[in-house]
Amino acid sequence: MILPLSIAFVIIAVGLVTYELFAASKRKRKLESYIMKNQPVAPIKTNRIIIGFAKEQRKELEQKLLDAGYYNKNLARYYVPFKIAVAVVVGSLLFLFLETDLVSKLVAALASAVLAMILPDFLLEARKRYMVRKISRNLPYLLDMMSVCVQTGMTVEASFAYLHKELAAFDKDLCYQVKKTSDSSKIHGIEKALNDLNTRLPAPDVQSFVLTIIQNLHYGTSVANILSDLAEDMRRTQLLKVEEKVGKLAAKMSVPLILLIMFPIVILILAPGVMQVDFTLGQ
Repeated sequence: MILPLSIAFVIIAVGLVTYELFAASKRKRKLESYIMKNQPVAPIKTNRIIIGFAKEQRKELEQKLLDAGYYNKNLARYYVPFKIAVAVVVGSLLFLFLETDLVSKLVAALASAVLAMILPDFLLEARKRYMVRKISRNLPYLLDMMSVCVQTGMTVEASFAYLHKELAAFDKDLCYQVKKTSDSSKIHGIEKALNDLNTRLPAPDVQSFVLTIIQNLHYGTSVANILSDLAEDMRRTQLLKVEEKVGKLAAKMSVPLILLIMFPIVILILAPGVMQVDFTLGQ
């Protein structure tokens, strides 16, 4: 029973990896044909499958790593080769040292290799969601400091440029996002930079912050008091979420309480009577 399931898992995983590679190659061909309409699309060479694939997808990998909190862009160059190397090493070790029959060795090696290829992408996605939650939790502190900066006479752009230096010791991830927003505002404008920030951090708190600043830019209203009120609302919302989790904890604890305590107690109470009845019937 285990062997057919393992083979089916390996086939499905290999199919998913093959589909992702084919879809990425197809997207690249469409993009090249759209950019260079009058030039033929060069075929993909076989010697670019490992390193070349990572080079072609460099921008996408860099963005994934940046969203996950890894700010060294050189890591994208070695991401795909590292995954393939780990998959080959783990699969080879299992195939050589696993003390089972040949079919089980092959299935275990292929399953571990496919897992080593897929698992890093899931970990990066989970890390990205964690980064969004972490920055959203620390966003009220940024709003308070920005409110103080605006009250001293700074513009929104100047407050971003100043705060990214002050936030370096507090939260490097929030500092990176503020710095990137500040640098982008100098080139594309503050509104475009704030919209990019909202795209990078898809969270309700970030969206409220961005809409507040953009509304201030459009209508010229005072933003200092609004930022302070928004920070207080964010803290209140975070407190309500914590209280909601604490309230759900009792209901979640009831399941192991019933399964691990109540049922054994019922069995201990009823077992002597049942055994006595069986003994009486046996006589």
